[in-house]
Amino acid sequence: MQWNSGAHPISDVWEWSHNNRLELQPDFQRNEVWTKAAQIALIDTILKNIPIPKIYMKSLIKNKQTYRIVIDGQQRLTAILAFLENKLKLKTPHISNHDYDGMTFDSLPHDIQTQVLSYKIDFNEIIDPSDEELRDLYARVNKYTVQLNKQELRRADFPGEFLSLAEDLSDLEFFADNKLFSSGQKRRMLDVEYIEELLCIVLEGEQDKKDSLDDFCERYSLIPQGINIIKDEFQGVLDDIEVIFADGISLSGTRFRQHADFYSFFGCIIDFKRAGKIIINNQLDKVRRELAMLDKEIAPLSESDRLREYAIRCISDANSISTRTWRKEFLNEYLKHIYIPSMEGDD
Repeated sequence: MQWNSGAHPISDVWEWSHNNRLELQPDFQRNEVWTKAAQIALIDTILKNIPIPKIYMKSLIKNKQTYRIVIDGQQRLTAILAFLENKLKLKTPHISNHDYDGMTFDSLPHDIQTQVLSYKIDFNEIIDPSDEELRDLYARVNKYTVQLNKQELRRADFPGEFLSLAEDLSDLEFFADNKLFSSGQKRRMLDVEYIEELLCIVLEGEQDKKDSLDDFCERYSLIPQGINIIKDEFQGVLDDIEVIFADGISLSGTRFRQHADFYSFFGCIIDFKRAGKIIINNQLDKVRRELAMLDKEIAPLSESDRLREYAIRCISDANSISTRTWRKEFLNEYLKHIYIPSMEGDD
């Protein structure tokens, strides 16, 4: 294989594309998958003059001109060209300089446009390889790349208060003490993703699966109610759960630390608190015994229809809004005995 390695300014990439000498998506490439937020974050990296990863290309000579086909780097070049064509608008919170909020390339100051066009990208170009060599190279370039999961992509795509709050809350001792997350889940930020799901309950109630998390991250990049208000309400629910799981019954030793169970448990408690209700002590022992019974008896093969259905709803279609609501109403029947209106508690 013959290679050329070197840096080209973005103005060269624009010229290649403008003259139809750049192919972004050959048949072995993935479809375009980057979100607008990810594209804007890349442009912000360029505006800050921070290097981006090297791009691999195939080059060949036709009619005395060089044509280039992208092997690895499709998403980056697509974002750059979209910005140069004014198809991508800069938007907070994905840019560092908020003076550029709402701007396209053509609306940027002239010196900033020049800076972008002069920005150099490192390229590795393989000269006229065979199809077999090309596919082998693509496989080698991508073989040892760890694919980012959705939460890791959100961290890159949606900086803001919603994500920051979720990361902050995920470090609470409550979650470590009750073993809600494994070390592997924490390494891949799946603990933060789950906390985001709980925050959605605080902000707008139960949601359907995880499909809405990107939307929440974007819409709540600034939390209108204020971070501290949401954080205090979130902490208040955890405080009540700690009161319930005490004196002989530990959350970490029950099924209720499982994510499907805990999600509905959390939603049930927040409903009580928002209705102005507080825990009374004289029913706690009875409810703890009932929770211990549920922990023991809930199973897909339980003799009780209700307990069997609950167990199945924690496994099958567990994250749909209908199933989550059903589980919450199920738990409400057991937990409602310890909650009374706060005025009665004052008496």
